[in-house]
Amino acid sequence: MKKSILFISTMLACITMQAQTTLTIETTPGELKNVMTQEQIQSVEDLTLTGGMNKEDFYFIRDQLVKLKSIDMKQIEVDTIPVKAFFDKELRSIVLPIHIKYIDEDAFENTSGKIYLTGLYPKRAAYIGRTAFILSDDNTYCKETENGIFSSDGKTLYEAFQNHELYFEEGLETIETYAFVDSYLYDYRFPESLKLIKEHAFYNIFWDQIIGGFYSYPDPTIIMKAKVPPILGKNAFVMNEHPSEYPLSVPEGCVESYRNADPQWKIFRIREGDQPQGIDSVSSPNLSIIRSGNSWILNGEKNISKIEVFSTIGAIIFSTKCNDTQVEIPMGKTSEVVYARVLYADNTTEVIKLIK
Repeated sequence: MKKSILFISTMLACITMQAQTTLTIETTPGELKNVMTQEQIQSVEDLTLTGGMNKEDFYFIRDQLVKLKSIDMKQIEVDTIPVKAFFDKELRSIVLPIHIKYIDEDAFENTSGKIYLTGLYPKRAAYIGRTAFILSDDNTYCKETENGIFSSDGKTLYEAFQNHELYFEEGLETIETYAFVDSYLYDYRFPESLKLIKEHAFYNIFWDQIIGGFYSYPDPTIIMKAKVPPILGKNAFVMNEHPSEYPLSVPEGCVESYRNADPQWKIFRIREGDQPQGIDSVSSPNLSIIRSGNSWILNGEKNISKIEVFSTIGAIIFSTKCNDTQVEIPMGKTSEVVYARVLYADNTTEVIKLIK
């Protein structure tokens, strides 16, 4: 009998502990501290909130819920995450309110864990700390691709990911404020459909970056396929460094249109086409090219002594010496378009364009 009582007491204690570490609470703005018991404040680890919150509640969560590991605010009615709301808070996950509209400065500075976006992409200050949101499985307002987070219809880019090459598909019309923050400029291609680049869309942009500790992209570029220059918001391009001119490739016949459209375009060295840096022209190949698996096979009429493959921004991504009329070039993780400089044994050269 005593053993049974002891077992039941132990089970009740476990249930009580579970109840205190995992909580669902309905609250009203400014009242969270009053609806939680002292025991709950000291022990809660997983917290789900409904109702309403204000700035005072956010700071109470940050400063007083010392054991908190995850917080779900999806059903909370609040439109702003305040300044430093989760500053220096070690959490496993944060689920944002579905109706959130704005995230203020340093809201997630030094915050660990995953941040889930359940609704529309909010407007935000330039620096909010962790900016890589994860879309919740039930988010119907946004979509994610390998390039970033977009509106569900793909017309608006909210957040660009840090990739060396970003090729945006047709249909993109707007680049939102702070879509590119603390980004390194490599090879960005924007579609003909692009119409608007909002204020501070490119903010604190770096010109290049050491890759793997070995080399940098020597001359990154932006390629605009729009024949009508996109409208620019105020300070659309805020660069961290200030080389005399940044390369910008535009469609043939559109150089003057870009130069005259908005003074902000004048920070760029505007040119026609999308040739890689260091390659002046692309010749008609004096050889046949076939695709075999994940490689290109080049067959020349004369011996080939060397081949160099360039990205569209001029970085050498493959090089091989040979003495044959046939050479295999592995595609590897190359972009959709690369350029190959072919050096023949008779010291003549030609440049060819290779498309995956």
